[in-house]
Amino acid sequence: MRYSFFLVLALFVACQNPSSNNAKPEQTAVGDAAVPEDFNAFYEQFHRDSLYQMAHIVWPLQGDERVEVDSMYQIKPKYWEAATWRMHRSNFDAKDYRVERKAIGDVMVVERILTKLGNYGIERRFAKQPDGAWNMIFYSDIRER
Repeated sequence: MRYSFFLVLALFVACQNPSSNNAKPEQTAVGDAAVPEDFNAFYEQFHRDSLYQMAHIVWPLQGDERVEVDSMYQIKPKYWEAATWRMHRSNFDAKDYRVERKAIGDVMVVERILTKLGNYGIERRFAKQPDGAWNMIFYSDIRER
């Protein structure tokens, strides 16, 4: 139980604190096609600019979280709110995390950031809007593989 708490804490810290380590995490395109080129430019700006990030999330953000219920963990639906959102960064250490992205056509990208040593990770989904802009549409704070 304590292991899960520290793993959750480590994932949140990795999402939010800039790192002096410049190592890039292992990134693999999973599925039939690599992510669309315009997604890569969006992804870089999304993690660099907090105002841009807030403007490119569909609020309230649909997702789920892992919560303790009667000494067991369950996945519960959650809607993340802008007022309590903590900016995501893309500074995961390659020795600890693996990043997988799967394009679904040219309008959706599913990303999983997984710990190499544990059985946990986060999932984010991004969708291209009718106006051509990318937005985050789903976030799961912790998920077993």
